Amino acid sequence: MRAIVCAVALSACASVTPLSAHQTTQPEWDDGLARLARLRASFPMKPYTQTIGVDLFEPRSRRHLTGRGAVGVDPGHAMRMILVGPMGGRALDVWVTREAWRMEVPAVHLLRRGGVDAPSSLPIGFFRSWFVDPLGGRPLALGPGGELIVRDIAGGTLRITEEAYGAHVDRRHGASGETFTYAKRPEGDRARYVDHATGLEVDVTLDPIQASPPDPDAFVDPDLASRP
Repeated sequence: MRAIVCAVALSACASVTPLSAHQTTQPEWDDGLARLARLRASFPMKPYTQTIGVDLFEPRSRRHLTGRGAVGVDPGHAMRMILVGPMGGRALDVWVTREAWRMEVPAVHLLRRGGVDAPSSLPIGFFRSWFVDPLGGRPLALGPGGELIVRDIAGGTLRITEEAYGAHVDRRHGASGETFTYAKRPEGDRARYVDHATGLEVDVTLDPIQASPPDPDAFVDPDLASRP
């Protein structure tokens, strides 16, 4: 549990290599846009729920956290993820939309929330780019190796490299940076997240999508939903 608290509290200045682009021909650009559209189309278009497992490691404190729960997603609008720790208590509650976010760790009475921007120590950009607005944003250019360079809604820059069953994404926002790699398979999705500044590592596993869609109330701002 304290691993999440450490990740929230830590701050560091990381040396970030600027993303680079190169001159492209019109056919190369058209091919890049087609590849981006294909990657985006691999994500669900309708609301869905998946059982999720998270394994988190924070190297500075050597803290380790595992949890299981569920994530509900309304593509293009919002996601809500609730994890339960080994002792059965609620370990983490994350709500993210395109315009706002909220993260709660009940056991240590930690609650943080914000708008489009988020601290670099929190994986809010990751949640947006994987669940809420999958690989979304404005295409800017192609990298030297054909990578797709996209500007996301929060002003971050994504460098997207296709891989087997998914992609590797390098996200930069100002002086901060993070990477995540995901693979989408019939038996379930997998992802790995690394924060460049803190060294925070998160491995995510998701079971196949459940047949019943999530309750729409799950996507209401939890602070508003709890008011009488």
